[in-house]
Amino acid sequence: MERQGKEIFAAGLGCAIADSSFNTFATACTKLQLHKEYYKPSTVSQCLRQTAFEDGFIRGLALPGLQATVLRSFTYVGFRIGLYPSVKRAVSGENKTPRLKDKIIAGCITGGIGSALFCPIDIVRLTCQADAGTISNGVMMTGLRKGKAPRFPKNVFLSLLTIARSSGVKGLYKGASPTIARATFLSAGQLASYDSLKEFAREKLSGGEENAALHVVCSVLSGLIAQSIVQPFDVMRSYFMAVDNASLKSMAKLARVEGFGWFYRGYLAALCRQGPIMLIQMPLIEHIRVSIGVGYM
Repeated sequence: MERQGKEIFAAGLGCAIADSSFNTFATACTKLQLHKEYYKPSTVSQCLRQTAFEDGFIRGLALPGLQATVLRSFTYVGFRIGLYPSVKRAVSGENKTPRLKDKIIAGCITGGIGSALFCPIDIVRLTCQADAGTISNGVMMTGLRKGKAPRFPKNVFLSLLTIARSSGVKGLYKGASPTIARATFLSAGQLASYDSLKEFAREKLSGGEENAALHVVCSVLSGLIAQSIVQPFDVMRSYFMAVDNASLKSMAKLARVEGFGWFYRGYLAALCRQGPIMLIQMPLIEHIRVSIGVGYM
């Protein structure tokens, strides 16, 4: 268990650094997924410019949901990436070479279970990003909820307590189905592709050696693959978690009006976030793993 604890720590720390560094794009992605019509034109650059003009870059883009982002990194992401090697070995058998399907199954298991355990943190993170704006006398003066009161305190733990008191356990797992589905496919797509790409590149291109350049290339490609797979679940998760009175009926109505494109709202913003994150996330995790003595993934 000591090894697994170190692996979870390495994944959590690497992801906390990467995700918090690019929280700006996560905020923009959430805003565009929920109300892209608020921004004219509804582009990533316009969202960033308008939000920075209305609320300032730090308060409007960099800080919303940041506490929850860091906590999510050390819990959910630490679990799904940190335990992936152990689960992969258990699925394939200790003395066997893991096949692609073993890697996919391992990713599904760690992603799905991790999301089920830590889903409430995602609610706080997305809601804080959706509610980002300037507050005066308890009322939002800017942002997507202009004219309304903020839904949660800024402190992530007080927010979780507020949800539990007002809505019980059901409120803490609002939108859990698309969230768990997203995590399952994300983890399978990202970790299985990263693992397989790294294995191929190590054997065919780098003479059996691992290095930072190999990690960077494989990480970025795996991030692109994973985000393309999970974008529809990303949009559904944001909708059910951050929109009041969200329902399948109301979601279906929006999808009928906008077509399949509704499920890829904020896709460019997601790639703008995912690309830089993956540029440093997995290489950093690999470096931390080696530094604390558990070796490469």
